Amino acid sequence: MLDALFKPKAVAIIGASTKELSIGNVILRNLQEYGYKGEIYPINPTAPEVRGIKAYKSLAEIPGEVDLAHIIIPAKFVPQAIEDCGKKGIKAVVINSAGFSEMGEEGAKLQAAFLANARKYGVRVFGPNCQGIINTDPALKAYCNFTFTYPEPGSVSVVALSGGVGALLMQGLFDLGVGMRMYASNGNACDVSIPEILRYWGDDAGCKAIVLYTEGFSDPKEFLDVAREVAPKKPILAMKAGRTVQGAKAASSHTGSLAGVDIATELIFEKTGILSFGDEEEMSRAAMAFATQPIPAGNRVGIITNTGGPAVIATDVLVAAGLDVPKLSGASIAKLKTTQFPQAALENPIDVVATAGGPQFRAAMDVLLDDDGVDAIFMNFVTAPFTDTDAVAREIAAVSGLGRKPIVCNFMTDLSQERYRATMRILKGGGVPFYANPTAAARALGALARYGRLRRRAIGKPEEASGVNAA
Repeated sequence: MLDALFKPKAVAIIGASTKELSIGNVILRNLQEYGYKGEIYPINPTAPEVRGIKAYKSLAEIPGEVDLAHIIIPAKFVPQAIEDCGKKGIKAVVINSAGFSEMGEEGAKLQAAFLANARKYGVRVFGPNCQGIINTDPALKAYCNFTFTYPEPGSVSVVALSGGVGALLMQGLFDLGVGMRMYASNGNACDVSIPEILRYWGDDAGCKAIVLYTEGFSDPKEFLDVAREVAPKKPILAMKAGRTVQGAKAASSHTGSLAGVDIATELIFEKTGILSFGDEEEMSRAAMAFATQPIPAGNRVGIITNTGGPAVIATDVLVAAGLDVPKLSGASIAKLKTTQFPQAALENPIDVVATAGGPQFRAAMDVLLDDDGVDAIFMNFVTAPFTDTDAVAREIAAVSGLGRKPIVCNFMTDLSQERYRATMRILKGGGVPFYANPTAAARALGALARYGRLRRRAIGKPEEASGVNAA
């Protein structure tokens, strides 16, 4: 279990600093400003306090128990710091300091030395050369990290070997309005591994989806075994960099990882049921859909639009992703005839026309919900200035809240106007994943459907070729 790392009741900061622009100060500030509910113990041999909190000269002086310690001191002192942590009974450490295996032979010797001390006392090591962790649980609010984005609580957890990419993904989700559950960036990953973190989050009821960035697999078998275990329970969205000779060299230089030229990554992801992405932005947008939407039972999509062209683009992208845009049943078309304007197109895509309001959109969505030949709903919603766009958004949010079938929305608007920002807030508040263009929205729905296909087959067996290329 990694509770001491991800759910610490008390945190010590070895190397806490009074200097504002220092990692030892920023981590303490983040814990304070994010609202950490536990005890904080700064360790500083000369300062009586750091950021208004009593400081201690050593771990031995701390009166209470400590679950987690940050280590932010020169590399040569880290082995002794781990020894001190072990004697104090600390069960996990985050080593923010660099200067270990990523720096060559001398650094590797220091890493081996502190690992020996950690194993002697049963201390788990996160890092070194890493950012740390975040747990957004309102009961804890642990920001054991030196980054700058304060995520809202949510259900998507992010793990990244690279702190820079991890911060990029976290900020991307924040910008999309997607709440996070936990975050981890483990740098050199000399002890606590990504597979361990995946297994831990696989058992976390508060996590609905996992976003993974890696640059290599130090133990491919361990990764395969854990991914097979976790992927059937919740989606793992993954991106692996270092796929070229130059990229692999770059990965090795900044984390000391065992990255290599990418040959088998896609096979590993396919075999374990992991969704693979080559674009960090597309992966974040897909996570937005997984955060709130159910997994479709099949690959058949019903499209509703109030403008024609974007629906054509969406159809192309959906079909390229292996989805089907089927004809609607006679019963569905008959229902649409009684609820839509005379100018509406009642096939699939359903064009409710630009003047459609909340009642027309809701009636079309209800038809697709009740049609057994439709597994998911794709919405093209342009905020026509002559309609009540808030009413339309409320109906979309209401259908999303039912959780009967997944719905994604291509929301085409002008967010410089407060009127349409209000409409957007309704969608966001209702948990509707919305995107600025039809391609992005269609690819997000494609990811939901792709995971559904992977989960329906036995994990560990290759998916049969569909004869189409992934979008």
